[in-house]
Amino acid sequence: MPLSLRLPPEGALVPNNDVDPLPYYYRPVVGRIFAARLNTGLKLLDGRFDRILEIGYGSGLLMPTLAAACDELYGLDLEAEPVGLRDRLAKLGVAPKELVQADAQKMPFADRFFDGVVAFSIFEHLRGHELGPALAEVARVLRPGGKLLVGCPAVHPLMNAAFATIGFRDIENHHFSTIADVAAAAAPSFTVARRSALPSLMTPLPLGWAPYTTVLFERR
Repeated sequence: MPLSLRLPPEGALVPNNDVDPLPYYYRPVVGRIFAARLNTGLKLLDGRFDRILEIGYGSGLLMPTLAAACDELYGLDLEAEPVGLRDRLAKLGVAPKELVQADAQKMPFADRFFDGVVAFSIFEHLRGHELGPALAEVARVLRPGGKLLVGCPAVHPLMNAAFATIGFRDIENHHFSTIADVAAAAAPSFTVARRSALPSLMTPLPLGWAPYTTVLFERR
């Protein structure tokens, strides 16, 4: 059965900063779009994993979903672990093995430690010179044959305007890299296993043309 978002009850989790998108998932129309962008990628992540790392776990929104697909769940974020997050997750039946504060360009994990890494709406925040080191680090901590699931929004003026309409202004000062940039940076260590886009009819188009694109990479 394809993996899909297990949206926690509203109020079960709290935003971890002022720009955390968590509240948008509970809006009548926008929430369906936000959930769809995750589901377009999650459906690619089939099978069960020993250890999954979520890069940029934020409020913990995706952790109940990922926990159902692995034996051990880990999280990494630039920000410190939100106060009370483990207790809130425990009430949802989720017990992450470890939550660490670190940069994706220098992760405190052993070589080949994970067989799955997930990063939704993370790598577009990195500039071009940062993508190579970050993807090299992901390759280091992944076993050969391990999977990396990446989702990124399109990065262009029209998409910036769309973000502004829902309250994310000046997004051009936060989104720098496209999914095509990510794929190019991943190429030395990864092959593209599968990809999907939102809307789905845009999946065959060149990477980055769709409003949101997800790619499942496989570690060589």
